[in-house]
Amino acid sequence: MPALVEGVPESLEPALRTWIEQTAARNPGEAPHVMVRLDLVLPQAEVDAYVRDLRRRDREQARLDARWEAEQAARPEGPRAARPPVLPEPLDPCVTHLAWSTQREVLWDVVDALLFLLCTEPPDPEKQPLVTWLSRRTGRTRRIVEPLNRLLVESRSVYEVRPDQRGLRRRMEAGLSEALNTAADAAETGGYGAARRSLDRARDKLMAVHADPSGAYVDAIRAVEAVACPMFLPRDPLPTLGKVRDHLRNADAKYEYALTDKSGKPGDTGGVVAMITDLWEGHSDRHAGGPREVSVSQEAAEAALTIATALVTLLSRKAVRPRTAAASERKATR
Repeated sequence: MPALVEGVPESLEPALRTWIEQTAARNPGEAPHVMVRLDLVLPQAEVDAYVRDLRRRDREQARLDARWEAEQAARPEGPRAARPPVLPEPLDPCVTHLAWSTQREVLWDVVDALLFLLCTEPPDPEKQPLVTWLSRRTGRTRRIVEPLNRLLVESRSVYEVRPDQRGLRRRMEAGLSEALNTAADAAETGGYGAARRSLDRARDKLMAVHADPSGAYVDAIRAVEAVACPMFLPRDPLPTLGKVRDHLRNADAKYEYALTDKSGKPGDTGGVVAMITDLWEGHSDRHAGGPREVSVSQEAAEAALTIATALVTLLSRKAVRPRTAAASERKATR
């Protein structure tokens, strides 16, 4: 498989700028907000050029209207001729600036902002009435996203449109992406919907155009807590993943692990405790002001998400369970 392409390749730039112009022109009122979000300043020269184009358009429209009025006055009685066409106004200067005057390295930020401001998350067909699919905003989103997706695929871009269609994200390595989907499905099936939502947020933050590894790490921990805390600390009013780790470590004899030991008996929870410890203690910027505070790196957040993905899958599928319950299940199957 060809390597994915970082940045905006020269071959993609003209088509991407055209997409930006056409997309921003759908709702010109949002273009100034994109400028503000990206801290872009519209040069006065472009404002002046817009004003000149607008005046030129108004003069030409007035000339066409006056000629039509004169022709109608000179005509004998009868049906009036069709009025002259209304000339289009020049594009908003913010639209043209975003499309054609921004630096190439800013273009993905412009695309990301336009998706956020103009697109709508697709409705769930099982929960939303059919008329939702036919709404104006849903149709506009489809017309925006479909040509962009084609450009991203054809250019082998490292970016893809997020599932909620409201921004871009980096493509994830296929194995981790599949593991995340498996973990999310396991959490949903097990009744831990909050874990699935936290995994989704962690992925979005980690793979965003401007990644937030610290935020992604927090959501990775929350995903595991959403499964582990009600499972192992149901009566604790303030449960944390650290408390779950201590509980499993101190009450190891009460639990068993689906993987067997050398004798073929159910294993202990040492491996799971080690994974929880890595995730919990690796959160290097959880507390501010201390000598051990270190910003979470992209690599650390990716490792944390990998561990969290495995833990959510294992715990949601009851790979760790009380020994008494497990023994009863084995006896019932004999």
